[in-house]
Amino acid sequence: MAGPERPESRQLLKHWKRFRGGKRLPDQDDIRMDELADYLPNLFTLDIESDDRFIVKQLGEALLEHFNGFDPRGHNLIELSQPAFQDRFRSRIRMIFEFGYAACSHTGVPTLDGRQKRTENLLLPVEAKLGAFRQVFGALYYVDGPDPTAQHILVSEGVSFLDESFIDLGNGYAAIIDANELPLSTFPGSSDQKK
Repeated sequence: MAGPERPESRQLLKHWKRFRGGKRLPDQDDIRMDELADYLPNLFTLDIESDDRFIVKQLGEALLEHFNGFDPRGHNLIELSQPAFQDRFRSRIRMIFEFGYAACSHTGVPTLDGRQKRTENLLLPVEAKLGAFRQVFGALYYVDGPDPTAQHILVSEGVSFLDESFIDLGNGYAAIIDANELPLSTFPGSSDQKK
């Protein structure tokens, strides 16, 4: 089933909706980090500088522990990812800003010890304040709970989208998409194709 499975993701979505209020999207001044303290270890922030530059600005300690000593802060997430993931991630970022909703996806992430971990990724778009970039506040959790032994292979052909859900369309509507049932070309702006 696509959609937020982790209670933390569901709570973060509620916070984002509250921060947004009646606006299409919250802006950076609306985000109250003091209210997100319990989630900080699993949060990340991306500065969306352009369609090809998603700079990792902040990364929670629980996430940082999974990169085998590599610190991706200050790096372009697009350059750290495999090509198929790059195209789909660009498309998701464009869509959440264009349509003004949060997105949740589930990915399979290979680990250094040969396992495949199912992750839940929540993407929450935030408009820029004057002189700043748009941002994505995101959270990443293992669906089956914390795993301090999992070390990710950051650039890997083994990263896969398992299912995804575009949620919170406003006015009580939500769109749920199962990526296993739809061709990649279904998503607007996505140039990737199934082989």
